[in-house]
Amino acid sequence: MSAAVHPWPVITLTFGGQQILAEANGEVLTYPVMDPAAAHEVAADAAAEACRRLGLAVCRVQGHTEDGSVFEMVVDADLGTLEEHQPPESPGAAPKRRGPRIGGGRIRAGSSRAAAPKGTRSRTAVVWGSVGVLVLAVGTSTVVGAQGGGGEPTAVVHTPPPAQLPVPAPAGWDTYAAWSTPMGGSEVRAVLDGAGRPVSVDGHRLTGHDPATGVAQWNRTAPFTVTQMAMVTVEGQSRLAAATGKELVLFDQSSPEPVRVEVPQEATVVVDGGTVPRLDLPTQKSLLVTADGGTVSRVVPAAAESLEAQGKDLIAADAKAGKVWRVGTDSAALPTPATLPAPSKGAELTCVLGSVEGRVVAAWKDGKQTVVGFYDVAPDLEATTVQQVAVRELEGEQLTASTVQVDRVHGLLLASTVLVDVEATTVHRLEGQGTLSAGYAWVTAGGEQTRINRHGRTEATTSAEQAAVPDVITETGMAITRADGAAGGSLYALLVSGPTPTAGPSPTASPSPTASPSPTAISEESSR
Repeated sequence: MSAAVHPWPVITLTFGGQQILAEANGEVLTYPVMDPAAAHEVAADAAAEACRRLGLAVCRVQGHTEDGSVFEMVVDADLGTLEEHQPPESPGAAPKRRGPRIGGGRIRAGSSRAAAPKGTRSRTAVVWGSVGVLVLAVGTSTVVGAQGGGGEPTAVVHTPPPAQLPVPAPAGWDTYAAWSTPMGGSEVRAVLDGAGRPVSVDGHRLTGHDPATGVAQWNRTAPFTVTQMAMVTVEGQSRLAAATGKELVLFDQSSPEPVRVEVPQEATVVVDGGTVPRLDLPTQKSLLVTADGGTVSRVVPAAAESLEAQGKDLIAADAKAGKVWRVGTDSAALPTPATLPAPSKGAELTCVLGSVEGRVVAAWKDGKQTVVGFYDVAPDLEATTVQQVAVRELEGEQLTASTVQVDRVHGLLLASTVLVDVEATTVHRLEGQGTLSAGYAWVTAGGEQTRINRHGRTEATTSAEQAAVPDVITETGMAITRADGAAGGSLYALLVSGPTPTAGPSPTASPSPTASPSPTAISEESSR
């Protein structure tokens, strides 16, 4: 039976300390392990149910344990069995091993469909270790009937409970969170995946949550503690990039396996440095990441700095000389640079603020006023060309590039007290410095926090000066916000208005007996 099973699709079983997650085609079922002695039954139940939901009789299964071992198995939904996958070997082929070898017997599901008479027989047993490690070994065990007194086993979905934000809420939201989930003291900003699901980070683990309920929709595990995360578009494909300062992996929608990028020891990982991650080297080079985890090298011109990776092109600028390059090959022969045109005769270039989607933004001093110019950089292997799209006048002090914040998802820059909408080519002077996040500028001044939209208009104000700032805002208006509390760091899904004590939900949420929805896996980035 193992030799005849089709190589695709593959059900993923993730073995945690107290539960087993079965993931197939984007749907995640959570099976709690109440009794370690019955873990083998739970694993077979989970795989069989996932197989049936795919409309298949048999299916390949990959079991992933917390120690990084991978088990290749096959589930038979009709028989309710889970056994080692033993594909036919080619003549002379070496045996393939990705983790500890498992026994050749079967694990039979405890469902009524696969229930066996009570008794004792030799079989493959799954032993649930105290450290959450899966061990498969042939031995003797007692075969029990269906779980729950003979009924069909039910996948229990853990629903994160409501919570109160332990710090003042962002302007426009309540401190009541419809759900919260641990962030392990993480300083990593949450993101939205291509389907609009908030993604949390807890050490090595990344989880995509249903926006309304917080239920885990997918899980990924990085081979290191994640300190940077971003949704990127690599060769037209959406990827979730997770990194430390010296390590980087990509996750796609088809597999929980990370695509590891080889990072040179002297390189600095810049996850949110354009449409793809960059590896900046001290030798005036940047490596741009490709979909298969490889890189392409791009020379950074002398005296210039990398601004943005646009696919396989690198945009760099020399702010003092006002020159811009768009480098599209690994050749040492650079294209002829373009010179940024001055907005008026006698205007002096003060700084290049940045580049978003191939549009460079620069600040000029023209007499007593500041002028902001917008320039589209065209791809050309031989000579870089720029087109001045717009110039905007701005009253007040001159701008510098030392405090620029970038929100690439929404196409915004925040330079000191100036909010720049790169796509709309507009600039707005704010009443104070702030933080750029979730498509807004959050300005703190005079004991208040003010939320400013991309048009420079105030949308909400709160009297709490130390109010939190959300990482992202969902399509339904939840502010996904990190905060440290008594139990450590957590991620909170804040509502605009919390329920009253009499009409609100119970402070503790019971596990739902229904399986999670069937979302697609990490998909193409949503449009701005």
